[in-house]
Amino acid sequence: MYNCGCDDCERKATVLNLGVSEKFKQLLNAGEKAFKHLHKRGNYRPEDLQTEKPYQKLIQSTFDVFDFAIKDNDMPEEMRKALQDDAFLFGSLKTNAQLFEASKLLLTKEGNLKPFSEVVKEFDDLNVKYNQNYLEAEYEFSVASSQAAAQWANLATGSRYNLQYRTAKDERVRASHQTLDDITLPKDDPFWNFFYPPNGWRCRCVAIEVLKGKYEESDSEKANVAGEKATTQEGKDGKNRLEIFRFNPGAQKVVFPPAHPYGKVKGAKTVKDNL
Repeated sequence: MYNCGCDDCERKATVLNLGVSEKFKQLLNAGEKAFKHLHKRGNYRPEDLQTEKPYQKLIQSTFDVFDFAIKDNDMPEEMRKALQDDAFLFGSLKTNAQLFEASKLLLTKEGNLKPFSEVVKEFDDLNVKYNQNYLEAEYEFSVASSQAAAQWANLATGSRYNLQYRTAKDERVRASHQTLDDITLPKDDPFWNFFYPPNGWRCRCVAIEVLKGKYEESDSEKANVAGEKATTQEGKDGKNRLEIFRFNPGAQKVVFPPAHPYGKVKGAKTVKDNL
């Protein structure tokens, strides 16, 4: 899900401090217990997230990882609370997605519950996929997104400054993001509503305040066209895989893309309605 084809994704290299690494371990353990509980019940309904403690523990453990990134930023309390609410929703949708996928492994073709020994390997693989591999990319994004939201909340008032898009300016910058480098526009330009970084998984781009007049302002129309191209990647199904990144974490007060695939999994609406 999170491999965009760039070198970073191919290497899947993630540098985590010890505190986060420990939370990753706790999450894998919570995932294992949730899958065991799923087998014990023999079925799954989204409503179960409200009543079953192992599922609630998985949601909380997922949230704790992302909250680690959120709390490490200086921002108004209102923004922090909104980001935490979004991270908890994301953790709930992620839990629903993996339990729904796991539930499809429970029964034989005849509709009988498989012995746990027959599904444990597949459960373990799902646990690693969701709560290690996927989580690494999600955590990195939560760090970048939380930093972006904090910066947005602390932007200077008045009209003395513009915002300027900057890449990491090294050999790892993807070509699509390089075209956005140094775009300079007023803070209220529509460009920032859709293309404020991060603009992809493992994106390292940032937006910084610069004094008006120090840099030539970009053409807004051309900048928005460049932003659309940078966030366009057609998948095998013909859908744009990068369109979900057209949002502004700070303006919308969210950590994760509102259109993330977890929100389209069966039962997602029930999860949202129950929060």
